[in-house]
Amino acid sequence: MDKGKEKCEILKAIRIYVAEKYGLDYATTECSHKGDCPGTCPKCDAELADLQRQLEEHGISDIAQDKRLSDMVENYINTLRQDEDEQLPLGGEPAPLDDVFATEGIPTSTVPLEGDITEFPPIDPAPEYERKVILECPVAGIGFHDIKEIWDELYVGAKLALVREPKNKYDKNAVAVALAADYDDDPEDFDFDYILGYIPRNQNTAIAAMLDMGWQEMLEAEITELKDHAPYSDKLHITVYIRSKEPILPKDDRLHILDFDDEEWEAFTEELWQKGYTYRRWGKLLPDVTDLPEEGDMVVFIHPEDEKKVLYLMKVIAEGDEQARSILSHGENPNDSVDDCCPYVLTVVKGPLVLPSDELVFLGTQWVGHCHPDFKLEKEVSDKLLTLLQGSR
Repeated sequence: MDKGKEKCEILKAIRIYVAEKYGLDYATTECSHKGDCPGTCPKCDAELADLQRQLEEHGISDIAQDKRLSDMVENYINTLRQDEDEQLPLGGEPAPLDDVFATEGIPTSTVPLEGDITEFPPIDPAPEYERKVILECPVAGIGFHDIKEIWDELYVGAKLALVREPKNKYDKNAVAVALAADYDDDPEDFDFDYILGYIPRNQNTAIAAMLDMGWQEMLEAEITELKDHAPYSDKLHITVYIRSKEPILPKDDRLHILDFDDEEWEAFTEELWQKGYTYRRWGKLLPDVTDLPEEGDMVVFIHPEDEKKVLYLMKVIAEGDEQARSILSHGENPNDSVDDCCPYVLTVVKGPLVLPSDELVFLGTQWVGHCHPDFKLEKEVSDKLLTLLQGSR
């Protein structure tokens, strides 16, 4: 087996092991690459990207590594070093895993010598950007390039590079389409023999203008359709996006929480029984009351009763005068109040739920006494409470 293929098999085994360990869906397929194997390819990258997506969906932000996985990684490092005639010294300290884990998307560290599980730091997620589709089209001219040689390596979702070719003698607005891995962001030094084709001439004017203005980093493209038996003009389809300049800030989805005294709780539950929702006025405009919920946020209403607590998981369905007015019953008008508070309407997601107080010790006591939901639980506590509430009957 050649060294590239050996590396490929080791990296595939690592992916299989991670998938099995964390219960991820991962189906391996036979590699159809012909010729010398580089050790990884777009197909391998796609499998890795899918595993990373599943890890994020499962809420797994760090990966623990055991002895078996350590041996796999050490084997891979040895394979790399053999290419340079540098054997890993027997009994020596293993090398850093930057090369392996940079390839596999796993946090870098060092291989543990013993079988103890090693905790790795959380994986920092890549920033997300808003994207808008500006073009969907087939790739033109693929019959003039060696696309047959790499067709089996292409896949839906593969990242592409758009390369301006101003010296093209047939089209002054020519925009070439290449695999992102084949382009080093230097159009002056790019070999146009390594492209898939071009943006069609009747659709490339706007893209060419954006590239000429230096908007390369705001444009993204990827393969969206592959047709094995279609004519060349319809065989490969792509989508081009324009990306926002600033990344999307992650939403703070921690639960708000507040408690009532006996009189307030009685009025609250009576309101729910009569109307099916609750109308609140909270001090959004007061300088000392901040971090109040927004429309769509979850709020936990909680009331202690002897050795138990009663909870409602509520959702803000309206915030502000206009939104509240569209939901409130006849006779209720958010403008009737002259205070500096903001009207909110909330509906029940789940409740009432009665839980023993000892099951809620993890909540602590910081939330006690908050009559406005300007207190958010810590992320870990919030997630635990939400899981508890959603699983309760």
